[in-house]
Amino acid sequence: MRNIYEGLKDKNDYSVTVYLNGQKRLFTEYVHTIYSYTQWLQKKGIEWDYILVYVRRTRAVLCFYKKGDYLHSKPDFSIRGRTKQGW
Repeated sequence: MRNIYEGLKDKNDYSVTVYLNGQKRLFTEYVHTIYSYTQWLQKKGIEWDYILVYVRRTRAVLCFYKKGDYLHSKPDFSIRGRTKQGW
């Protein structure tokens, strides 16, 4: 089994899919920090309910965040982000 964190190199490590009302709104392949990305969404007026965060290089799903969750620059899986069984 591959390590889910394999592929993290500290530069544009993440890809993010943005959802609103259960519908995919936007996919961004190169994301450096999760917090900055959500700030960019807010600045552009892009509404969202939750985001799904992937390791960009391996496409492994890391976690998802609901709007209003505390966001740090990088996911800290011990206290932030959510994971779903089967992802």
